[in-house]
Amino acid sequence: MPKTILITGSTDGIGKHLAMKLASEGHEVILHGRNSEKLRVALSDIQLKTGNKKIHGYELHPKS
Repeated sequence: MPKTILITGSTDGIGKHLAMKLASEGHEVILHGRNSEKLRVALSDIQLKTGNKKIHGYELHPKS
């Protein structure tokens, strides 16, 4: 059963790899990042490589 999963720090490294894996399994994935350009690239990359369009990205700074 697909789930909706929020992954913080998901624009690179372990977070991005985890998002990629979960997206490839068909889950709805919510990416979080502080850099809008890196977030846009990660979102596009994950959608392209997994074919999963249920990927969303939100830029949020912890101090805001």
